Amino acid sequence: MKKIITTVSAMTLTAPSGATKESQPVVQDNYLEDLEFIYASEESFKGSGFIDLSVEKTVLLTHDADNSGDITVGDKLKYTIQVHNLDDVEASGVSLLDFLESKIELNLGTVAVTQGVVISGNDFMDDTDVVYLDFGTIASNWFALVNFDVTVTNLEPGLNVISNSAEAYGPSGSFFLSDDPTTPGYDPTMVDAYGAYPDLIFTDGFEFRGSGGF
Repeated sequence: MKKIITTVSAMTLTAPSGATKESQPVVQDNYLEDLEFIYASEESFKGSGFIDLSVEKTVLLTHDADNSGDITVGDKLKYTIQVHNLDDVEASGVSLLDFLESKIELNLGTVAVTQGVVISGNDFMDDTDVVYLDFGTIASNWFALVNFDVTVTNLEPGLNVISNSAEAYGPSGSFFLSDDPTTPGYDPTMVDAYGAYPDLIFTDGFEFRGSGGF
């Protein structure tokens, strides 16, 4: 990724006193010659917040407790998040925070990472609604992975949408929100789930539907 810094020299136009617009001479300054393009090396931006990260989050149904074929209370899901350093320099101090919505609970002790330290999510005293970890330094053009299991615990009758996004923080506090790579556009990771009365599915009155399904 090349960053371009430009500088432009000042240009002043003057006209004799009392001159009309039509009689004013056209004064041109060849300012394009004064444009200075500085192609900074990637090392110049190391730690400055310009390092580009991508964050992708996917979900799978791993345990269908009632064999219904749908996501219902008691089922287990596995979330996988990939944080990819897209630049040619290492990204230091990369961390990830994931707040889970009230429909699901983290299965404590299931948070697995390819590098770094799990700050919250693996201890029996940790909250069941947050995953927090420190990836440390991600090498240039490389990635770090985390996955964890959740249980569906709280659904309203009929159609529900379980929606979730992870937040990654890069050098100098740069912020990146996760995307679901399995669906078009830039969006949270969403799946349809069904509450009580599995034979009664409400299709009206819901503004959003999940971006995925099983």
